[in-house]
Amino acid sequence: MKRLLLLLFFGQIIAQSSVNFDLSKSFISYNGKHPAHSWTGVSKQIEGQFIVNQNDFTKSTVELFVPMLSFDSKNSNRDSNMLDVVEDYFYPYVSFKSKSIVSTEEGFNVIGDISFHGITKEFSIPITKTSQGDRIVIDSLFSIMLTDFKIKRPALLTIKIRDRIDLKFHLEGNIE
Repeated sequence: MKRLLLLLFFGQIIAQSSVNFDLSKSFISYNGKHPAHSWTGVSKQIEGQFIVNQNDFTKSTVELFVPMLSFDSKNSNRDSNMLDVVEDYFYPYVSFKSKSIVSTEEGFNVIGDISFHGITKEFSIPITKTSQGDRIVIDSLFSIMLTDFKIKRPALLTIKIRDRIDLKFHLEGNIE
């Protein structure tokens, strides 16, 4: 009986592998909108860890950090204003830490906490996962509300930007 328990225990440990992100292909982006224009800010500076359970993906874990300073919308004035609005000098990172992963018909939902602007909220984030050999790709598209994180929406010509920010991420890497 002890051998069986040891085999099961070590089998679970062996099934868990770390993913090394390919930062040349991985990114996290946000889309903002105002009646006068729309924009996208992109960051390729993804930090953290992704532990994949190759036997049961729902037992995997992920913890990601992205420096606010790393988002680039191709407009330095807008980026500087964004950093002021999200008070990056107090809250330099946006982060996500998974609590659980649930299988769905479309892929998976990763339930976890997003910490942004000093506030932590639980989200269920839909993802799709594809893998080929030791290569894994995770994609997602979901939205947050700025006001949920107590962020004062900036305005242009007295009209505030849309409260909803669409987030997209593409994580690609090798399972080690």
